[in-house]
Amino acid sequence: MKKLIAALLSVLLILSVMTSTAVVAQEVPGAEQVIDIDALDADTAPDTESYTIVDDGEALLEVVHVKESGVTAALNDSATNGYYTADFMLPETSYHVYLTGLTQNNVDEIRQAIIESYSEGADFELKNLGFVDAEKTWDNDGDENMCWAASTSNLLTYTGWAAQAGFDSADDLFEAFISNFDDAGSNVEYATGWFLNGVAAPQGAQPTAGSGGYLPQYTFSDVTEKFDLSQNCATQLAAVYDRLQNGYGVSLSVNIYNDAGLEGSHAITLWGFVTDTRYPKTSEKFYKSLLTTDSDSDKFFVRDGMDRREADDVMSLYALEPVEQEGVDTYQFHISDQQIARITEATTVVPFSENVPHETSDEAKMDPKNYPDIVLDPFALTNDADSEDTLTVFAPDTTIYYQPYMMNFANADYVGKLALQVMVKDSQGNTVFSKNYFYNQNVTISPSHGMAFGAESIDAALPVGDYTITASFNMDHATEEAYYYNNTRSIAFKVREQYLLGDADGDGEVATLDATRMQRVLARLDKDEDGKISLRGDVNENGTLDLMDVTFLQRYFARMTVLYPIGESRFYD
Repeated sequence: MKKLIAALLSVLLILSVMTSTAVVAQEVPGAEQVIDIDALDADTAPDTESYTIVDDGEALLEVVHVKESGVTAALNDSATNGYYTADFMLPETSYHVYLTGLTQNNVDEIRQAIIESYSEGADFELKNLGFVDAEKTWDNDGDENMCWAASTSNLLTYTGWAAQAGFDSADDLFEAFISNFDDAGSNVEYATGWFLNGVAAPQGAQPTAGSGGYLPQYTFSDVTEKFDLSQNCATQLAAVYDRLQNGYGVSLSVNIYNDAGLEGSHAITLWGFVTDTRYPKTSEKFYKSLLTTDSDSDKFFVRDGMDRREADDVMSLYALEPVEQEGVDTYQFHISDQQIARITEATTVVPFSENVPHETSDEAKMDPKNYPDIVLDPFALTNDADSEDTLTVFAPDTTIYYQPYMMNFANADYVGKLALQVMVKDSQGNTVFSKNYFYNQNVTISPSHGMAFGAESIDAALPVGDYTITASFNMDHATEEAYYYNNTRSIAFKVREQYLLGDADGDGEVATLDATRMQRVLARLDKDEDGKISLRGDVNENGTLDLMDVTFLQRYFARMTVLYPIGESRFYD
C-alpha cells in the first residue's frame, strides 16, 4: 500500500487561496480516534474532530483540533471555533511535516491527499489551502513598507487577539494599521503595542494621535517575545518551534539580498516546519524547510481597484540552507532566482487567554503615552554573576545570582523613589530569603531606558526542592504609573542533583559497564524501580530507554561520531 510520495517536498509548493482563519489558545483534546486507513476513504470524514490515521499500526497523519471555550474565533466558518494542526511523516523518508492554523477544509484536503496517495497510488498534492495572509496591493496604496503590520495582523488574528477587539479578519486589521500609520518601517513588538495600548516605536512608522489601544489592560511586553536568530539559529529555532506547537503566532524577520547586495528587510509569517527526525531539535540538520505566508506573495493581483481580500491566501515552502560566516550562524532560503532571504529574528505572540497577565488595579492609568511604565524585565537568575541568561535548575552547591532590571516601556519619564523587594519561597510557601532595596532620592528613567541592580547572590543554602523568586517594585503605588501589574516578576526554579548523560549505573563516569546495565534493563534481567537507569541511559533524550541508546553509547566508546552530548551533566527531574 505504501508508496514513495512523488517530488518529496516540491508538492507542497502549490498552496493557495481560501478564507482567513482565526485562532484561540491551545487546549489539547483529552481523547483521540485512531482509524486504520483501510477503514476510511477520501470522501468519508472521521467521526471526531481530532484523530490519527494509521497503516499497519504506523501513524500516517495526526490531526488535532485546538479549541478553548469562551473565545470567539474570527472565522468566516465559525463552526470550527478554533484551528487545526496537521502532523505527518512523508512516507519512506525521515521527513516530518508540522502545519498549524488550518481550518476543517484544510485538514480534509490533507487527509484526502494522504489517503489517495496510499490507497490509490496517486501523487501526494495539496492545493487551495487557506491561511491567514493579509496582502499588500500592487498600487502601493500606503502599504509598501508595512510588511511588519501585515505580519502582525496575521499573528493577532491567528492567536485570537483581533477577535477580542472586534476585527473579523487579518485584512480588516491590516487596513486599520494602514489607515493610522505612515508608510514606513517598524516591527511586530511595537505594532502589537499600538494595537493593545496605542504606543508605537520611538522611530520609524508613527500612528495617528489617539489611535490603537483596543485592549489597553494588556502590554506588548507580556504578549510578545523576540528571538535573535542571527547567531546559533538552530538552538533558538527549537524554542520558536515549541512556541508554534503551543499555539503561538510567529513572525520571521529576514534580510533580502540580490546580486547587488542587501536589498532590505522584510517580515513574513511562519506556519510550519519540515524537519529531519534523524537529528536533535537543536541540530542544524534538523530544520529542512519553512512554511510561510508573505504579504508580497500575491500583491500583483491586487490592482486597479481590487480589494485585497480578493487575493489568494498563498502559502509557500522554502528549503533552508545553513549560513555560517563571521558574525552569522543562521539559515537562508531562495525566494526567487534573484533574491535570497536570510533569517535574522523571530517574534512570537502568545494565544489570547484570560490567563495572560494584565492590569486589574483601578489605580492604574493605562495610558503609557502620558505616564511611565516600569517593567521588571529582564529579571535574570543565573549561576554566574556576569551572565544574564536565566536558568531554572541549579545544583545544590551552586551560588545563585539574581539581577532585576527595571525598564521603562512607556513614552513618559519615570521620576520617583525606588523601593524593591526580592523574596525566595519554597514549595510550601515558606520564605527562605528576603532582601529590600530603597533609594530615598528621586531617580529618572527615560522612555526605552532602564536601570539595573548589580548581581546579588541568594545568601541561603538551598537544599534540593522547588522554589520561586519574586521581585516587587513600587508596590505601594507611590509613583503613578500606566501599569502596576508588571511591577512584579517571579521565576520558578529548582535545586536538583546532577548525573552524566550515559552514566546508566550512576557511578560518576560513562563506561562500557553502562551499556551492559542498559541492556540488562531492556532484557528485564535488572529492574529499574526508580526509573533513574532509564533516565541516565536515555542518551538521545527522546524520553525512553531503547536499543538505539545502547547503540549510540557503543559508538561513543568506539570513538565514532555521535550527535548526542554523552557525558554532559544533566539534572534529575
